[in-house]
Amino acid sequence: MIITRLIKNKLYLSAYLFLFIFTKSNQSFSHECILKDTTPKEITIYNSCLSQKNSQYNLDAKKFEEMEQKIIKLENENLLLKNKLLVFKKKIYNFLNNI
Repeated sequence: MIITRLIKNKLYLSAYLFLFIFTKSNQSFSHECILKDTTPKEITIYNSCLSQKNSQYNLDAKKFEEMEQKIIKLENENLLLKNKLLVFKKKIYNFLNNI
């Protein structure tokens, strides 16, 4: 009886924590630039918000491109090392057969 209550309490706590974390993380991604008024101050705030979002997007795109290039480079290096390993295996096989 006590064990089932503990399990239920853990389940409720886990569900509550999941919902809490989910709602907090969702708020950080929901920021949008909204023009609230047509005053110069509000227009400046709106433009700076758009500029920050665009610069973040460009930074992310640049990082993504760099990561793609690095993956291609590593794949090529992997093929080269596989070929070297195959040559080495053949040499060992030939050496052992000649003994």
